[in-house]
Amino acid sequence: MLTVEISVVIPCFNVEGFIEECLQSVLSQTLLPVEIICVDDGSTDDTKAIIASFIQKHPALITLLSNKFQKGAPGSRNTGLALCKGNYVQFLDADDILYPDKFAHQSKMILESECKTDILVGSFSKKFLDGSEKIYRNEAIDPWVALIDNKMGVTSANIFKKSKVDEIGGWEIDLKSSQEYDLMFRMMKKNAVVQFDQVLLNFNRERETGSITKTNPKEKWKRYIDLRILIYKYLQSTNQLTNSRKQTFRNNLFNAARSLYKYDPDASLFYHNQYLKGKRLPQYDQPINAIYVFVYNLFGFKAAQELALLFKGRKRET
Repeated sequence: MLTVEISVVIPCFNVEGFIEECLQSVLSQTLLPVEIICVDDGSTDDTKAIIASFIQKHPALITLLSNKFQKGAPGSRNTGLALCKGNYVQFLDADDILYPDKFAHQSKMILESECKTDILVGSFSKKFLDGSEKIYRNEAIDPWVALIDNKMGVTSANIFKKSKVDEIGGWEIDLKSSQEYDLMFRMMKKNAVVQFDQVLLNFNRERETGSITKTNPKEKWKRYIDLRILIYKYLQSTNQLTNSRKQTFRNNLFNAARSLYKYDPDASLFYHNQYLKGKRLPQYDQPINAIYVFVYNLFGFKAAQELALLFKGRKRET
C-alpha cells in the first residue's frame, strides 16, 4: 500500500523570534509528520532552549541536533536529511510558517500520482520588510521553463521525495543563494517528476538580517545567472532546448543582467554580450520606457543601462 510519510527538517541559527511560531505551525497540521528534526547551527540566543521546551512536550516527535561547527543552511539540511525516516521531506526555514492543511493536501496529491512525484512545487505568500505581501501561485507549465523562470516555489513551500534528494547527494553546501533551484536542477537532470500545487499553504517572510539578497546582491545575481546558463547548456547538450525554453532563458538573463549592472557593469555586459548581443530585445519584467528601447536598439545595452541609471539618479554600487 502506498503511503506518504513526511519528515520535517528545520535548520536553525539565532531564530529565537521565529522558531516557536514555526514549530507550532508544524504541530498544528491536520496530518502530522512522522518527525521534526531541528538542526542548530551554533545559535548564541535562546533558540535551543525554545526547541528544548517543545521537545519536553513532544519527545517522540521532535529531535534537536547541534552541528559541531557551522555548516550553513544547506549543510544543516543535509545533516537532518541523513536521519530522516519519512519517504518525503519538508525542508522548512525557521522563520516560515505552514498552513494547517499543507501536509494533508499535498500528501493527497502525491498519493494521486501513485507516489511518482519527486518535487511537489507549492504556492506561497511572502511578507516583505516594508509590510507589503505578495502571493506566488503556481501554474502547471513546462517544469524546465518554470525552473529557468524562477517559478518552482521556494524551499519551505515545496516537498521533496527523499530517495531522489539522496540520489543527487543532497544540498550543495557551498552555495550562498539559488540553493533550492540548484537542488531541483540536479534532481531534474535525473528525470525527477514535478507536480505543481496551486493551493496557498505556506507563508514566508523577508528577514532584516541573514539575507544574501540584502548583504551581497552582486554575488546573488551572478549565481542566479550562472545557474541559468548551466541549465541552458544542459538542455542544449541533451537536445531539449525548445523555443519556449530558449526564449525564457533569454528573457531571464536580460532581466537579471539589468539588475546586476548597478553592482557590476563589467559582469553584466559580459553575460549580455555572450548570449544576447545582436539579438532582438527580450521580454522584460522591469519598467522600460520607449527611450530605453530606442537607445538599446541604436547604441546597445551599456548605453541603455547608463541612461536608465542617470534617469533614476542612482550610482553604481560595489
